[in-house]
Amino acid sequence: MAAADERRVMCVGLCCVDIVSIVQSFPVEDSDQRSLDYYWQRGGNASNSSSVLSMLGCPVEFMGTFVKSPEYGFLAKDFKAFNISTDNCAVYEEGSVKCPVAIVIVNQQTGSRTIMAALNNIAELQYEDFEKVSLQNYKWIHFEGRNTVENLTQMIQCIQRYNDSVSAEANVRISLELEKTRRSDLIPLMSEVDFVFVSKEFAAAQGYSNKEEAVSGMVHKCKQGGTVICAWGEDGAAAKSTSGDLKTSPIFPPKTLVDTLGAGDTFNGATIFALSRDIPLGDAVTFGCKIAGAKCGLVGYRGLQGLQSML
Repeated sequence: MAAADERRVMCVGLCCVDIVSIVQSFPVEDSDQRSLDYYWQRGGNASNSSSVLSMLGCPVEFMGTFVKSPEYGFLAKDFKAFNISTDNCAVYEEGSVKCPVAIVIVNQQTGSRTIMAALNNIAELQYEDFEKVSLQNYKWIHFEGRNTVENLTQMIQCIQRYNDSVSAEANVRISLELEKTRRSDLIPLMSEVDFVFVSKEFAAAQGYSNKEEAVSGMVHKCKQGGTVICAWGEDGAAAKSTSGDLKTSPIFPPKTLVDTLGAGDTFNGATIFALSRDIPLGDAVTFGCKIAGAKCGLVGYRGLQGLQSML
């Protein structure tokens, strides 16, 4: 087994190419407007959180699916530049399946981002790929809540069987992100993982009107010792475990709002970074808010390097 301080965090989910266009103001339909700048960026929730973890100094791996398309070289090169392992990813030949691409419009006036994603029939990671992973090399595995219930259940149970076979110190902690409002079918999995990251949109779809209500209400769906964490945009974030007090944090906005693309993924990655180092829950959520705020003042994620000093 890898030494405890060398074990990786793995993020499981989607990787896509974001084609980002920076505009002075959001375009009017059927108009001709120049953009201020444009660039390609590696995107996807799990992919973005991996970048944040790496910039904060954490050994990290992304696991998902790739297609050998023209975009594949760009993605592979960018993962390598961020020192993120992709050794266990499943790679498919291009055909009826293409690389997922998202067109992103960033409004310079407001910092808002509008995303139009084309997933292009990309296959989800299969359990047969995941079960080949050597779990002793990981201290935390985070699942983006986008796969089928069957696949996610099998992957989580695989980790649980491993945890039952080793000491508590060697256990792999498990977290799950619930973001898309249409994925309420994943709610039963809250009782199978250690930490659940719930988006504002998902919580609102479940009838909650603020972050405190969301974590206090949803924590009852967790297993004993489980924790719910919810970022609520401009109202900060909250967290609650089954046996602990409510923890909240305000936001930490940058002096100038530049780019909110990936702010939620940044919060998740930074909070996981802190929790994986056994930082208390309240402090970890506050750290997540600080790093997410810093990211909103930057383009991309490289400017986050070294900010683990804010812990």
